[in-house]
Amino acid sequence: MGRLVEYILLLLSVVLVVSTLTGSANNYYNGSFKDCSVSEKFAELINGSITTNPLICGKAYYYQGSLNIKKTIQWGILHFTLTHPFKNYANITFMDEKFNLCDYIYDLFKVYCPMQPGTYHTDAVGLIPSILWPGRYYAKAAMYNKEGEEIMCISTELTVKKLE
Repeated sequence: MGRLVEYILLLLSVVLVVSTLTGSANNYYNGSFKDCSVSEKFAELINGSITTNPLICGKAYYYQGSLNIKKTIQWGILHFTLTHPFKNYANITFMDEKFNLCDYIYDLFKVYCPMQPGTYHTDAVGLIPSILWPGRYYAKAAMYNKEGEEIMCISTELTVKKLE
């Protein structure tokens, strides 16, 4: 279960770096984070930031952000994928998992579902798992409600280094 928490924290870092998840005229943040949402009617991340770049295995990183919920989230699924282009020859999937979105919301915001419309803040610390190889990774996080509608989506390219 500890690895699951580490991966969820890695996912959070991906999500919180983006200043706006939906409806942005500029879908990129610092050239590497992309809004992959198909709709802008559910949520928007504002003032998201992360420190420590590149990410270093075994070292902490800090993230904060505010989430503006536009419609009540009753329940949902968080689908997270993390792949590594091994020697630029083959993509190795480190993670392709689905999680209960309400558990994730509670871990971040200490709010139980249903999550009512409003602005929620988080400020936390994560640890990059040592299982990751150094190099480039592609991450994608998509959240869906009980009707299967996408709540939000973000993808990014990350660089991970080993502790020196």
